[in-house]
Amino acid sequence: MYEKYRSKGFELLSVNASWDKDAAARKFVEEHRLPFPVGRDASAVLGSLYRVDATPASFFIDTKGMLVERLNGSPEGDLESEFSRRIEKLLAP
Repeated sequence: MYEKYRSKGFELLSVNASWDKDAAARKFVEEHRLPFPVGRDASAVLGSLYRVDATPASFFIDTKGMLVERLNGSPEGDLESEFSRRIEKLLAP
């Protein structure tokens, strides 16, 4: 999905929560060859700011930097379709 929307201005950032094991997270990134930036919130600063107390948590932020939607957990139904719908809405003129 990242590759599909990247040329249209879509950015994707992944952040591992403070409770995630660093070695396991790195292994996941390597095994799945994630093409987007993946960081670590070891001190829980981002988690605190965004009130993340469970994962996955997804935040849809518009081009003005405004939080448009927060999704806790995985969406119902087809994950790719649900995320595509949200992304296309954000990228629409």
